[in-house]
Amino acid sequence: MAFNIVLQRNNSENIHVTKDVTDLVNLTGNLRTDTSIINPVFLIECDLSEVADCNYITVPSFNRSYFVTNIVSVRNNLVSFTCHVDVLSSFATQIKANRGIVRRAENKEQYNLYINDGSLVSYQDPYILTEPFPNGFTGLGFILAVAGSASQPETKEQTK
Repeated sequence: MAFNIVLQRNNSENIHVTKDVTDLVNLTGNLRTDTSIINPVFLIECDLSEVADCNYITVPSFNRSYFVTNIVSVRNNLVSFTCHVDVLSSFATQIKANRGIVRRAENKEQYNLYINDGSLVSYQDPYILTEPFPNGFTGLGFILAVAGSASQPETKEQTK
């Protein structure tokens, strides 16, 4: 099975979904032995000085990108690259297409009041205000409950 392999330099942090990479070398090769898709080892005929700066590999045929965890010079012009899959970059399209509730937001001004994550301090005491209906009720009984927040809770003097 012939496939393309791109030796690259990753210039961004590993936790970024979209990586800032610089291509170093484009190669075409064949699989000669059993190969793991998660933790592959690539034997590449090249000069070690040309690829010593490589820390990232993309294999479009595998639909995966890899972190280079080790580079070993096997012999003259034969270099072994031990890799581990970069899950975030390999599945970036699927990750970005997901929708969900974010537990905490980076911007503290845009938090979600409906998620109790302990980051927003609130009162635990219930605030109950009872008001008589001006015309009363005839026949069936009604209960009106309103949940919400006010800028400041009313004091006892304001409710009298």
